[in-house]
Amino acid sequence: MEIILREDFLPLGYVGDTVKVKRGFARNFLIPRGVAIEASSQNERALKHKLSAIVAKRIKKKAEAEAFGNTLSQIIVEFTLKMGAGGKSFGAITARDVESALKNLGYGVDRRQIRLLEVIKTPGQHKAEVKLHSEVTVPVQIKVIAAQIVAPPAESAAKGKGKKGAKKRSEEGTEEGLEAAAETSEETDTTESAE
Repeated sequence: MEIILREDFLPLGYVGDTVKVKRGFARNFLIPRGVAIEASSQNERALKHKLSAIVAKRIKKKAEAEAFGNTLSQIIVEFTLKMGAGGKSFGAITARDVESALKNLGYGVDRRQIRLLEVIKTPGQHKAEVKLHSEVTVPVQIKVIAAQIVAPPAESAAKGKGKKGAKKRSEEGTEEGLEAAAETSEETDTTESAE
């Protein structure tokens, strides 16, 4: 079934987009909530009237998206990425990370609007695209700073092995102590029964 969106609905599209959806989804969810209207409506005059309102709304939304895009394109979002001694990164920067960073800066953008051009696992300058409207896509600058993680020295690893050996020795000593305690209790039981 073809519908025309009256509101921005991110999983499907933006105001004025004509999309195909399942009939039940349109009839039970989108149309009753006012998110969309049926594109193949019986009454063409009513459809044309609704479409003119939708087109006006679409033009207004596009102008708002362009204004917001101008401010958003001048922002540089900074991240710190943990790097190992060999230059291997621990984790990656995702669309969810970009979304939370933009929200911290005061810009409400949904992560489904953000598209990373590459997997960000290296320090340096990167770009992401933010789709604000069906016709407005804005680049956002991402700066990644590497935070080096210092690997533990070889001596501490050797000390750790020494602790494991000491633990094993103490466990062995505990077993020997338990055996000795058991022998002592048996001796006391026999002396008490002899008396």
